[in-house]
Amino acid sequence: MHGFVHVEIPTRDLKRAKNFYGKVFGWTFQDMGREYTLFTPPGGGTGGGIYRVKQVPKRASVQAYIDVGDIDVKLKEIRTARGTILKPKTEVPGQGWWAAFADPQGAVLFLWQSSRRDGIQPQPM
Repeated sequence: MHGFVHVEIPTRDLKRAKNFYGKVFGWTFQDMGREYTLFTPPGGGTGGGIYRVKQVPKRASVQAYIDVGDIDVKLKEIRTARGTILKPKTEVPGQGWWAAFADPQGAVLFLWQSSRRDGIQPQPM
């Protein structure tokens, strides 16, 4: 009921951002003018928007986590797509693993791989 329903990512270049996130995460996009595009993850889930800014903030003020099936594979894909790994895969005992990355333009996001894949999500710590 009170989960996230929309996440927004700042970028200096919408075309480059769409290329990066489309390649790495398989997101699809719907342009909403020249300054904003909506994204939808494959298979549903929380989507959001990517918006044009003059300068991408250096620090994330809200930490948005992208659910992935294999964090190691995704980190490799991020590096290949010219993203930067800020925090390598880190275990949260009994819950899963997380990592932080910056896209090629500097937007900071996080990855999450649950240790449970049977449809039952671990309870927050």
